[in-house]
Amino acid sequence: MTNGNGGTYGSTSGTDTREARAMIEPLMHFSLAEEVAALRAEEAYRMRDRNSRTLAKETDFRVLLSVMRSGAALDEQDGESRASVHVIEGSATLGIDGDETLLEAGELAVVDAGSAWLLQARSECAVLITFAFPDERAGV
Repeated sequence: MTNGNGGTYGSTSGTDTREARAMIEPLMHFSLAEEVAALRAEEAYRMRDRNSRTLAKETDFRVLLSVMRSGAALDEQDGESRASVHVIEGSATLGIDGDETLLEAGELAVVDAGSAWLLQARSECAVLITFAFPDERAGV
């Protein structure tokens, strides 16, 4: 399935708390502060230790915004894509192959493909993760 802009994933269907929207367009613009506030206001975040929203998605590319409570973790077990991890608010530890680095607000880490990684919130935080999938995974 493609949308009018050629995107593979078309649009989200929407929910009671989220409007439907396109997953990829020629130009997409987001207010990260507004997106973070919206994620924190959702019941999913009140009930669990994290909440996420895919901001953009195509076969070879994905942008994920997550809000996390202290101690919450995101575990990228397959590590098949390159990724950038940008801490917008708070702090988190990024672990790869036994090595760890502390990321504070405003800091960015880049992870090469082929390594599983674990992101663990050290405080309440917001993170923007961008995935770039290899051609063979993307079906290119």
